Amino acid sequence: MPLCFTRRAAARVRRISIAGFATLSTRMNRKIAKTTTRTTKTTRTKTLRRPKRFLSASPAKAYRGAPCSMASLPEKSLHGGSSLEEGIALFLDYLHKERNYAEHTLNSYRCDLQQFVRFLYPRVEELHLPLRAVQREQVAAFVTDLEEKGLKASSVARKLAALRSLFRYLCREKGLAANPASAVASPLVERSLPRHLPVDQVAEAVEAPSSERFSGVRDRAILEVFYGGGIRLGELVALNLSSLDLDEGVIKVLGKGRRERIAPVGAKAQEALKVYLQRRAEVLLEVDMAQVDVGALFLNGRGKRLSRRTVQRVVERYLSAVSEGDSLSPHLLRHSFATHLLDAGADLVAVKELLGHAILTTTQVYTDVSIERLQAIYAKAHPHGSD
Repeated sequence: MPLCFTRRAAARVRRISIAGFATLSTRMNRKIAKTTTRTTKTTRTKTLRRPKRFLSASPAKAYRGAPCSMASLPEKSLHGGSSLEEGIALFLDYLHKERNYAEHTLNSYRCDLQQFVRFLYPRVEELHLPLRAVQREQVAAFVTDLEEKGLKASSVARKLAALRSLFRYLCREKGLAANPASAVASPLVERSLPRHLPVDQVAEAVEAPSSERFSGVRDRAILEVFYGGGIRLGELVALNLSSLDLDEGVIKVLGKGRRERIAPVGAKAQEALKVYLQRRAEVLLEVDMAQVDVGALFLNGRGKRLSRRTVQRVVERYLSAVSEGDSLSPHLLRHSFATHLLDAGADLVAVKELLGHAILTTTQVYTDVSIERLQAIYAKAHPHGSD
């Protein structure tokens, strides 16, 4: 060390009075005390014990409301949607704008995903759950919790599929490192054949509505369109007057993914629709036109478009009069439509187009229930098939 520097330092020390040194020492001690206090508080915060409800023996209960550990997680940041709630919003927006999912389908996704959020954090509205915090163990615990509550395997599988789709989208589009739901096994779902009604039961149900009341005329037209066109519940509810072309005997249907297709309107359905349209015009003369959904095809007595639930109740009421059991829904008429076509010898590819299926595999399930058709083919083709 240079000699000049040593002498200057020594001279400076000599100029400091004893009182001044005491003052400096006091200030340093206060500073050290404050630092020690902050360190102690920080240490206490880190060593808080976890609430007892997080130490439950049940895997599902252990993760319900438990904070997600951020340790050992990748620091890869997302380009937007840094929380689970924001990620769900982005995913639903993608399904709506780019995949053209129907509102009913979007609501199903929204309910399933929000149920997962509520499982993780019962008070999620007060928290901000990072996407990076969601791990496979929490998804598995969610599935276990659903099964413990007695939910059907098909419903559990649907909710898990929604989570897989969500995180797959976030991995692909938003930079999430891994899909925490991909390694979680789906519950085994028993494959059941589509139920259908015999032709005579369908005819009895379709002809049951009274022609004396507007609601009866409307219900007859609804049943005829369901069975005659094989359309879905959401497709029928969304029908407009502009969708109908009685001269050509067709209806323009907006199906899944907002794909348009042409559904047939048979002779009986055309007749029922003509009667309904006449009564519809008479009813509209008696209501306030300012409150009428003029463009909608099927209306209630006040001129409003029928809701999904109303149409479902209408169909269930008439089907329950001719058949017993569950699943007396509009889809039962769609199953009957497809099965009766195949039983009569219709081409499978043609039935696929009529149903609006994207792939043939979806339609092939109806071939398993066309026993009458198979027996007829066997009786006709096999040497020992008939007497």
